[in-house]
Amino acid sequence: MLANVRWSLVALAMAVSGAFSVAQAAGDMAKSFDAASDGNFSQAVSIWEDMAAEGDAQAQFNLGLMYHGGLGLPRDEHRAVELYQKAAQGGYSPAQAYLVVGYEEGWFGLPQDSRKAYYWRGLLDSSFQ
Repeated sequence: MLANVRWSLVALAMAVSGAFSVAQAAGDMAKSFDAASDGNFSQAVSIWEDMAAEGDAQAQFNLGLMYHGGLGLPRDEHRAVELYQKAAQGGYSPAQAYLVVGYEEGWFGLPQDSRKAYYWRGLLDSSFQ
């Protein structure tokens, strides 16, 4: 049951993530989304690891989601947050939004920190202007 809830949350986040970068929906990214939606998380992770190593912020975020949900990888909230931060620093707005909420609410193993939440909100807001 918990795995289904986790996968539902990850799938929702991936769908939102994909909506923000329709232009990247070709090639490896499309293959990775197909693999993940088919439940082949190991294949999706393998693709995202290569893309993330090359600095692809969406792949970093998606890989973070996999660590967060324990899908295709051991569950590792600390590693997930590291990847969310990399993606957010790369300008990926869904990752910035995750960090805003994470610091505001103390989620994802992050401490509540209004200054850090404010920082990420500023970057997030500027990406929509």
